[in-house]
Amino acid sequence: MSIAYLISAHTDPLQLKRLIDALHPDAQFFVHVDKKSDMSAFASILQRENVHFVENRIDVIWGTIRQVEDQMSLIKAVLDDPTEFDRIFFLSGLDYPLWSNEHITTWLEEHPDQEFIAGYCMDTDELPADQQLLYQVPRPFFHLNGLSRRWNERLRVLCRKMKKWTGVRKPLSFMVDGERWQLYKGADWWCVSQGLLAHIYNVYTQKSEVRDYFADSFAPSETLPQTIAFNSPQWASKCILHKGEYPGLTRLTPLHCIVYDPVIKVMDENDYDMLLTSGKMFARKFVSGKSDQLIQLLHGRN
Repeated sequence: MSIAYLISAHTDPLQLKRLIDALHPDAQFFVHVDKKSDMSAFASILQRENVHFVENRIDVIWGTIRQVEDQMSLIKAVLDDPTEFDRIFFLSGLDYPLWSNEHITTWLEEHPDQEFIAGYCMDTDELPADQQLLYQVPRPFFHLNGLSRRWNERLRVLCRKMKKWTGVRKPLSFMVDGERWQLYKGADWWCVSQGLLAHIYNVYTQKSEVRDYFADSFAPSETLPQTIAFNSPQWASKCILHKGEYPGLTRLTPLHCIVYDPVIKVMDENDYDMLLTSGKMFARKFVSGKSDQLIQLLHGRN
């Protein structure tokens, strides 16, 4: 089975190396390092033929369209590669596998038609009011070169608050080629076929309505890929759809064990039993100096 890992990294080169070292040695790794980060720190410890650093580096700003640009930079890199991949993962540089490579491969072979990307339709009366507000209030994105990052962030927050106070709201659906598309919410971390990934990339690059809708959306990296996938008659039935009450981000992350506490918890050796019983393929987040003993335990088990 031909596997590619797309990895978005911004910190902790040592942890990124431990992640790559733990995964399939015959896989191809495509790594995007945040433009703000020191590239040499990553390149110096990851000089391998199967590790490809993306040249088009994005200055990533969480919760904005810059995260989608990060995603698309990685997706373009893997699609430009001559290899036809069976499965493509999207990971963070602070992830670590809970399963052995053999277990991962067997699982994928047993689910050849499944796309491991989950989604929940946000265009529903069952969506909680706080979630509605998060996704309905526009978040204009801009970055003025003459201002510091802090002042740019302050101006973006002010613009968002003005939109909120004046009652401006985005619909949770929009038109694409004369058809109404509903907004779907998921997570940043998934595993899909190359066919679905190419479809997501082609729609993003070719449909201005899609880019325009998500340009001022909240956390579009968690909604744009899912919205494209679940509004596709060809791909929707192969993805993981959650219905009923809003399931929350934990359930919308199909392959990762993540503990929100209320921010993402850094895993350590005390989480070992919890991680093993989670049933998940990966976990995040792992940090050098804090998760070292846990990684030793997991490495010894695998």
